[in-house]
Order: sequence, then C-alpha cells, then structure tokens
Amino acid sequence: MQRIRTYRRLSLALALALVVGLVTATFAQTTLRIAEHPGPHVGPMEDYFIPLYEELTGVNIVMEVLPPDQLWQRMQLEAAADSDYYDIGYHSPGWFGYYHEKVAGLDDLIEEHGFGIDQYSQAVVESHMINPALRPGEIIAIARNPQTPIYAYRLDWFEHQGEREAFQAEYGRELAPPQTWEELYDIAVFFTRPAGETVADETLTAPLFGYSASIIPPGGMARAFLAIVYSLGLEGWDEDFQTDLDDPILLEGVDYWTRLIEDTFPPQAQSWNFLEHLSFMRESRLATAELWPEGVLTIEEEGAPTAGRIGYALLPQWPGNRQDLPVGRSFIGGGGMLIFDTPNRDEAFQFVQWLLEDQATEFNLRTAMFARADQFEDPEVLGAYDFYDSFLPVFEEQMSYGFPRQPIAEWGAVMYTPVGEFASDVLFDVMTPEQAQQRLVDNMERIFVESGYVD
Repeated sequence: MQRIRTYRRLSLALALALVVGLVTATFAQTTLRIAEHPGPHVGPMEDYFIPLYEELTGVNIVMEVLPPDQLWQRMQLEAAADSDYYDIGYHSPGWFGYYHEKVAGLDDLIEEHGFGIDQYSQAVVESHMINPALRPGEIIAIARNPQTPIYAYRLDWFEHQGEREAFQAEYGRELAPPQTWEELYDIAVFFTRPAGETVADETLTAPLFGYSASIIPPGGMARAFLAIVYSLGLEGWDEDFQTDLDDPILLEGVDYWTRLIEDTFPPQAQSWNFLEHLSFMRESRLATAELWPEGVLTIEEEGAPTAGRIGYALLPQWPGNRQDLPVGRSFIGGGGMLIFDTPNRDEAFQFVQWLLEDQATEFNLRTAMFARADQFEDPEVLGAYDFYDSFLPVFEEQMSYGFPRQPIAEWGAVMYTPVGEFASDVLFDVMTPEQAQQRLVDNMERIFVESGYVD
C-alpha cells in the first residue's frame, strides 16, 4: 500500500525568505520564456512551481511545451534569430550542437549564487552538464532528470501460478525477467493475446500485447532502437571517427527488432510520443515495457490499476555483443535545463536554482525525477513511495551502464535521426537491411568529411 502524501504549502516564513532572496527591482518587469519537453514534470510546473515562483517574485514565466522532434528545431530557430529567443530551454545533450553558441556558460553564476554542483555525480556532469568538444572548460546546463531505460513487467502476472506453469511448459524455463534479448522476445510473445483469452485467470476484454516502447519515427524509433544498438556493443564511432555501424551484428539487431515489433507491439506504438505506451501498461493492455524512469509515476501512481504490481529489471544482455557487456545498455537520456545568453540570464539562473536546488525535495516528490545525490538519500523522498525499494536500485545500476552521447555538434545528424530512419526503413520494407545499413554508414562518413573530422 503506497503512502498517501499531502502536498504542503510553503510556510509564510519560508515564503518571506524566498522573497528576500529572490526579488530585485528588475524582477517585476521580467518575463522568462521556457522551451520545454513533455513529461511528468509539466503538470507540477504549470500547476505549482511556476505560479508559486511568480507569486513570490513578481517574475512572469511563459512555458511552451513542444513535441521532442519540434522542440530542438524551435530552439535552434529562435537562437538563430538573435533576438527575443528563449531564456531557458530543455537540455537534451544530443541537440546541443544546434545552438551551442547561444547558450550561456554557467560557471560564474554557479559561483556567484553558491549552486551545489557537488551534488551531481561525475557521470551526470559528463553526460548532461559539459560538452568538451563544443564548449571546453564550461558548465553549460544543469541536469534535471538524467536516466536510461530499464525493463518493467507485470510482477503479479509473472508470479501467477497458472502463467508460470504455462510458460514453463512452453519454453522449458522459469517465467522471470529476461537475461537475454531473445528471452525478452519469448516473454513478450507469450503474453501477446487476443481479446477473449485470459491472463492470470481474468478474461481479456481487449487485446493484450507483450512489449512496447514509443517508436514514432524518427525520434521515438531512434530512442528505442538505440537500446539494441548499444546492447550489441556498438558505439557509433571511435576517437578517430571510424564507424562500427558497418558491423554485421547490426543486421542481427535490426532483424530482431523487426520481429519484436511485428509480433508483440501494439499498432498504436507507431504514433505514440514519448512515454505514451505506459498508459497502455497502466490499463493492463501491456505486459512488459521499456521504461524511461521519469515515466514511473504513470504506472505507479496512487490508485492506478498497476500500482504496486510492477517489477523492474536491468536491460537484458545480447550474447556475443562486441564488448562482452554483462547486461544491455542504452544512451543516457533525459535532460536538464540550459540558459540562453539573453539579458535575462541571471534571473533565469535564479529560477533554475530555486526549482532544482531550493525545491529539490518537493520537485522530486511531484515528478519522481532524480538527478542530485541528496535526492537519492533524502528520507522524505525515499519514504514517499513503497515501489522505490525495488525501482531505485535498478535505476541506479542501469545508469552505470549508460552510454553518454558523443559530444559533437552533428550527433543528431549522424547517429540519432539516421539510426531511427534505419530501423524504420527496415521495418516498413523501404530498403533491405543491407541497403539501409550502407546508407547509414555513408551518411556518417560523408558528414564527418564535410565537418572536417576526417580527410
């Protein structure tokens, strides 16, 4: 039974203290514009944090939430306009190259305002807060929700005696979280059932699907398929800009991915945006799923049919992977908040500091987003949800296998978008796997030459 937490209003004394610390003569005339990514933080931002900050400081905050594939383009266009662009933007490290020259360096603001940069692990700093290739020697963003996907499954169905016996009879092994990607496929096929059949002795009124991620192309497909690419032990390219995407193992990976989608995914997955597939899991129409940790409250929210019924596991291993990895991995995703170099630079930083440092506990309790060491150790945070006992250890361990995105400006153009297009074109028979792989490699090598990385 999850504990019910009552959201608290800040005390008058704290409110007054914040006013003293934050209000300046210019704040009453300040409007901060924020470009945001969808996610579980949006509701709390709109309903609680932004109104509270506006009330305390007199600052006006306008937040625009855009689909991921539109967001980076909008930030790029606004930054290029050189006037009236966003003050704060969602920071996805793979997008940074598109507008890196217009982002404010934060080192002087961190020192001036005493921001606790020591609360962030070195892995998080390297993946989300610096970019040695484009802005060497500078902190360019504050991490908010760094993460990498894990495996979520219906624990109550995995523990059901009838389901366990049926799985044992069909596959000759125990029904348990998969140790390999092929085992993940078997489990997903096992649970994919039409309406009218049963699961855990309950008759299905709608089809049940075995596995899903959001695979809307190109961004959703790239985000999901990269978990296969990195689990294969591939990295994209090495320090000499030599690609490993010409490896035959990539064809094994895309063949597997095509089978998994065709045999176990809901058709709706092709149009879902980030985290939308978790609503299907919440409705008991999905047995297992890719889970980016920021979506955990969708399936564990108090009163949800799935609350307390979800298990968590590391991504499974790909046997024979090129780096002898013991488990699967993906890139370190999620993001943070960057500040554009506008006249509102100082006020924008103070808002980010207030939100992610002064309100760190409250922000976590309302969003289930982890970035700071003190959030993982805060008794109030750890006691907020019973599921944290099983969820957080898996989340933390999977992060240790995460792959930071390579810090070149062209990462999106040579890796993220082309990998999504590669998987989509194979899935929909636009190209043969071999043709799609060759195009992927040719595109990467061409851009490396055009950008001056190789002769």
